[in-house]
Order: sequence, then structure tokens, then C-alpha cells
Amino acid sequence: MNVSTMASAAVGMAVGAAVMGMATQDRRQMRKTVHKLAKGAEKTLVDLDKAVQQMHW
Repeated sequence: MNVSTMASAAVGMAVGAAVMGMATQDRRQMRKTVHKLAKGAEKTLVDLDKAVQQMHW
């Protein structure tokens, strides 16, 4: 996965969390969903950081 693809995935997850927050009435379900998306975004950023460190400038 290249850097721009990972960055796009992170942005997509953030947008998805916002849409899900607006669409979900149940606060408990919304918190669970946002937590899952946040974990996914965190993993994506870690992967992005590793990819950047491995690149040879």
C-alpha cells in the first residue's frame, strides 16, 4: 500500500465515523462504532508511519 492510499483510507474512516454518528440514534452503538473506527484509523496511521520510515529519500 502506498502512502497516498493509506492517507485516503484514514480520511475515509474519519468521514465514515461522522456519517455513522449522524445516522445512529443509539448513543451506545455510536460510541462502539466510533471506537472501532478510531482503532482502525490508529492502525492505518501506524502503518503509514512505518511506510514513511522505510522509504528511501
